[in-house]
This record gives sequence, structure tokens and C-alpha cells, in this order.
Amino acid sequence: MELNLRKQAVTICQVLYDGTTEQPLECDVLLPDHCPDIQRILRCEVIPVLQSRAVSGERLTLDGVAMAQVYYLDEEGCPRRVEYKIPYTKTVELRETASAPSVRVRQGVDYFNCRSVGPRRLDMRGAVNMSVRVTANKEQEIISGGQGGGLQFRQEQGNHTVVLPRSIRPITIREELELGYGKPPIGNVLRCSAAAETTDFKAISGKLVAKAELSLRILYQCEEDPKQLELMEYTLPVNQVVDLEGVDEDCRCGLTYEVTGLDVQPKRNHDGESRAFTLEATLEACAEGYRSQTVEGCTDCYSTNFPCKPTLRPLPLLELRQMVNETCMYKETLDLPGGLRSIAELWCVPSGILVKPDNNGVEISGKLMVCMFAYDNDGQLFYHDQPRSFTHHIQTDTTGGTLLFDPQVRSWAAAFTLAGQEKAEVRCSLKITGSLFWQRDKELIAQVALDETQPKQRQENLLYLYYANNQEAVWEIAKRYNTSAEAIRLGNQLEGEQLSGNTMLLIPMK
Repeated sequence: MELNLRKQAVTICQVLYDGTTEQPLECDVLLPDHCPDIQRILRCEVIPVLQSRAVSGERLTLDGVAMAQVYYLDEEGCPRRVEYKIPYTKTVELRETASAPSVRVRQGVDYFNCRSVGPRRLDMRGAVNMSVRVTANKEQEIISGGQGGGLQFRQEQGNHTVVLPRSIRPITIREELELGYGKPPIGNVLRCSAAAETTDFKAISGKLVAKAELSLRILYQCEEDPKQLELMEYTLPVNQVVDLEGVDEDCRCGLTYEVTGLDVQPKRNHDGESRAFTLEATLEACAEGYRSQTVEGCTDCYSTNFPCKPTLRPLPLLELRQMVNETCMYKETLDLPGGLRSIAELWCVPSGILVKPDNNGVEISGKLMVCMFAYDNDGQLFYHDQPRSFTHHIQTDTTGGTLLFDPQVRSWAAAFTLAGQEKAEVRCSLKITGSLFWQRDKELIAQVALDETQPKQRQENLLYLYYANNQEAVWEIAKRYNTSAEAIRLGNQLEGEQLSGNTMLLIPMK
């Protein structure tokens, strides 16, 4: 017998890899010839930058560079900076091959040790930790209903979010930045940092038209006195069009920026003074799109004519609950080391991000390293840091499934106020962004088989009386009597799937 089955193809997000891995870093280097000898190392700051993600068959290859910035004092007590690039490669074995996979990588450095082996030699050891998630879209077919063979289907309807393949677009920004009025001329750039934030975007057919801002902080040495440090801040507009296949005005979208390269150099004017910076920054625009799909599936079936065997398969249904874009304001009064006279620069580095649901939402927690360059009472520059912790609550509905949330937490706009020489009130803005999902695995019918060699014996056009209990399911009663649930509802003028109260039912055999 040929069955007239209605089928629906559902696009699911298949996870090919989801885990953490670590890549050791080792480097034994000499100072460049133009750098003076090391008297004391202040700080080694390491930022891992991912340069390529390549999937070949069942293998993912990640190529990156760890940018190691070594800050030290020379023999005259002047602060210096030297940069080293430590390349690394990591391979990850995937569960299976897939076309057009999406790769998400979060990187950090939990530990890194830099020590001087003599006045011009450095030994560096550490590791980059990576959180890697590789997914690909896959079509899974389900049965949404049908006719023939006396088949009866228990149907359910639900919402599902289709995750479009991620798009990553590189951007290069080149600018000339003038010094502020009254600022002393530039000697050397000691430290610079940048962060980019989306301010607005609009989805059109296959593209995101976006506006963003690049915020820049530059700590530089004065030309006349290299021990004197000055700070400059800039904000630059970024306009970009990012291709995103499958996106349109009906999709929900997310767009984040990652700074992957930053080069800031002094520039001399016609008078021979350095009163401007040349900037070259490279960014990655990471775009994601989400399309809502209505899934009509069947959780059970039987036939009034023949024995029936349905094949159930789990379908991972995603529901995008919230596009998170929140700010966590960290504020705390810290004890300062003895002998501190003033702070030249202060910044915060978040790490160890944990996500867990609570009673009425999601809690984000993590570590926050408060770092500073400061002067002691003798005018000597030194580095100091303190590990702290932070928590932030996101209000959201927590019912129905497993939480899937991998937020990006970035720090910007750290500020401080000194309270004497022993305490400082630190204020830091943490930007939390990401897509918050709940996933539930639903068992739905993928195939149906009828045994036509053993037809059921039943009499048509009969009525049975049945005393039903409160909250009893009409479907289960119909299945027991080998009739249709719709016939029971029509014959008893019922609405809904469950009975409200004890009652007597007429069971028509149709």
C-alpha cells in the first residue's frame, strides 16, 4: 500500500567538535640591536591572534601568532618595550566531514613566564588555551502527517532557530592621529590597546551594513623625558558591508569585531617633532544570522487497519531566546602596594568565563586581572596586578531545555581614583555579547512501516461508553480503542488534548 506521507526537512546545527585544547609556547630570543640592555623586566603581555582556520576532511588546522610584548627597564631606569611574534599551529580532529562548517575559537593565556637570561637574552614559556566549537548545517527529514492505511498521527508544532553559516570579513584601518593640545612630543610608544564595538547594523539580502567604533588607548614616552609617560585616547568610525549568505530582513543577526593587529608609530612633522601617530589596525568582523522555522512533527502514530511501527529520531530543536548585549560595571576599592606615588596606566583583563543558569536567568562569572603601570616614591616605574572576580546576571526565561551560551567578554574604559597612597577605586566596563539559546531534543517520527499481512479486526459504526479520568489524554483513549482522536473530540464536543474532570465519553468506531 502506498502511503501519502507529508514530510518536512529541518535544518539542524550539527556539532563536529566542542571542547578545549592547549598549545604550548616556547621562545628563546635575543634583544634587537637597537634595544638597550635589560636591567629589570616589568611585564610580559601576551595576546594570541588567530590568523587562519582551515578545515580539510575531518581535520581542523588553526594557525596563529602569540604577540608577546615585553616591558622592561634599561640600565638608566627608562621603560622600554620589545615585541616578539611566536607562531603556533594546532590541529583538531573532527567527528566527521561536512560542507561549509562554521568555526568559533576563543583564545586566552592563563600562564606565561618570561625571564631574562643575561642582559640581552630572554627565555619565554607558556601556553595558549583554546575553546573550539565547529558546527555545520545538516538537513534532517521528519514526518509531519499523512493519510492512507488508517494512519493516525499525534502532531506537535514548535519553533526552531536555523543558524546560518558564520561570515568573517577582515578589515584594515590606516589613520594619522594628531596629539592633543598641550601634550608633549612623542618619544616612543610604550603600550597601545584597542577594541571595536558595533554601534548599528541593518540586514539586507545577503549582507549586513554595519557601523562600528574603534577605541584606542596609547601610552607613550615623552621625547624630552623618556621616564615621563602620557596617555592619549581616540575613537574612530568604522563602516563596513559584510556578506552573510542567506540573511534577509526577517533574520535576527549578531555582529562582533575582533582586533587582530595593531601597529602605532610616532610620526615627525616638518619641524622635526613627533606630534602625531600613524595607525594600522586589522580587524575581523564576525557576522552571524538566525532564521526562525516552524517545525511540524509527529511524536506518535498508529493505524486503525494494520500493525504500525514508527521509527523515532531525536531532533535537536534550538530556540534563540536573546541577543545579549549588556554591560557589567565592575567597581571595587583595591589596596595598593606600599610606596606607590601615582598610576600611569590601568587596565583590566577578563578570563576564565563561566556560564550557569539560575532561578530567573543566567549568571556570568569570571576572573578579572587588574593591571597597572605605576611610579614609586623615587619616580621609578613598576608593574603591579591584582586578581579579582566578577559576576553578572542576565534576566531571561530559563524553562525548556539545555542552555547554550558562549559569551564574548571584553574589557574597556577602565578608570581609577586614588584615595591617598594606599587605596584606589577602580571602575571597569565589561562588555558581554553573544547569542543565548535553549536546546531541547525532541523525539519525532522519521519513518513509518505498516504490516499489511496482519490486518486488524474491527467493526465500523459502533459506539462504546468509556468513563474517563481527569487529565486523561484523548489520544491515548483513541489509540486504546483503535479509533481516531478527532472522532472522539467531535462526538463529545471536546476541545484540547486533555480532559478537564471525570466524564463519560462516547467512543465512535470510525
